Amino acid sequence: MISPPGQDPEASIQLASGSDVGQLRSANEDSCDSFTHEDGTRLLVLADGMGGARGGATASHTAIATIAEHFERDTSERPRATLETAIQAANARIFEIAQRDPELEGMGTTVVALLLDARLRATVAHVGDSRAYRYRRGFLEPITTDHSVVAEMQRRGLLSADEAAVHPRRNEILRAVGVLAEVEVEIADVDIAPGDRFVLCSDGLSGVVRDDEIAAVVRGASPQDAVTTLIQMANERGGPDNITVQILSIPAKVDADDPEDSAPVELSAIENERRNRRRAQRAAGILAVLAIGMGAYFLWHWLAHAADAGAPANREGRSAPPLLDDATPEARPAPTNDPSSLSRRDRFELKAEAPRRGIRREATRP
Repeated sequence: MISPPGQDPEASIQLASGSDVGQLRSANEDSCDSFTHEDGTRLLVLADGMGGARGGATASHTAIATIAEHFERDTSERPRATLETAIQAANARIFEIAQRDPELEGMGTTVVALLLDARLRATVAHVGDSRAYRYRRGFLEPITTDHSVVAEMQRRGLLSADEAAVHPRRNEILRAVGVLAEVEVEIADVDIAPGDRFVLCSDGLSGVVRDDEIAAVVRGASPQDAVTTLIQMANERGGPDNITVQILSIPAKVDADDPEDSAPVELSAIENERRNRRRAQRAAGILAVLAIGMGAYFLWHWLAHAADAGAPANREGRSAPPLLDDATPEARPAPTNDPSSLSRRDRFELKAEAPRRGIRREATRP
C-alpha cells in the first residue's frame, strides 16, 4: 500500500472489485483483476467478453491473464507503452486461439485498464464500451469514450443521450480485443488529486444505472460497500447483462475539514485549462472554415458575373440562354437516388452520415 506525499501515513489506497452474472445471463463472461509491483505500481483491468458463453469467457479471461503477464515482467517506467504492449499481446493471443478452434471463431472482449504508478500518476487504456470514471468532489466524470455505434452517432449530433439509451444498435461496438488481427488502443494520461475515486465497469452497470446515481453511491460509501450497492442496483433494474465494477480510492488530505476542500467543483484547474484550450481550438477551426467558405462563395459569384458579361448574344441581340444550373424547373433533370449519378462530394457526404457497422454482441439488451 502506498501513501501519497502530504497524506496521513495511516491512510492508504483502497481497492474493491465485484462481478455478478446478472438476472438474464446463464454465465458470467466478464473478468476483472488487479496487480501490484513491489514499488507500489498498480494495475486495474476489466474485460467484458463476447462470442457466446464459452467464447466470451475465454476471451475475457485470456485478456486479463495476458495483460497480467506483461505487467508483472515489465520493468519500464513508460505506462503508455506498458498498456499498449500488454493489450496488443492480448489481442494477438485471443485472435490466435479463435483461429485454432472453430467454436471460438469471432470471440472478443472489451478491455479497460487503469495503471497507477508509484508516483501516483495515472494512465488509462481502453477498447470497446467498458468504462472508466473519475469521481472528484461530488462529480463523476467519464475518462473514456465508448467505442460503440450509438456513441459515435451521439458525437456526430445524430442522437441525444436519451435516444442512445434505447437505440436498437446500442449493443454494437466498433472495436474489440481479439476479433481482428490488429486493434487500436486508446490511451490517455489522467490527472489525480487527493480524495479522487476511480470507477471501472462493464456496460452491465453503465447501461442501466445513470452516472449521477453512480456518483451518489461512490460519494457516500466505502469502495467495497459501493461495489456491492452498484451491483445490487443493476440487478434491481433487471440485470440484463453481467455486471462488473472496480473502485480505487485515493486518500484525502489530512486537513480535509476545510469546507472548500470537500465542496463540489466542476473541474480541477488543470482540466478547466485543457477544456478552455480545446474550445479555443475548435472555435479557431470553425472560423477558418467559415473564412474559406466565404472566400469560395465570393470567388464563385465573381466568376459567374464575369462569364455572364462575356456570354455571346443571339440573333435578337439578347444574351444567350442561361446554363443548366440556372434553368427553369422544367429544364432541370429529375432528382435521382442512383449513387453513380451523384457528385464525388455528395457521395462522400452520404457515406459520412451513414452509421458505421459495429461488432454485435451475443444478445441485445431489452
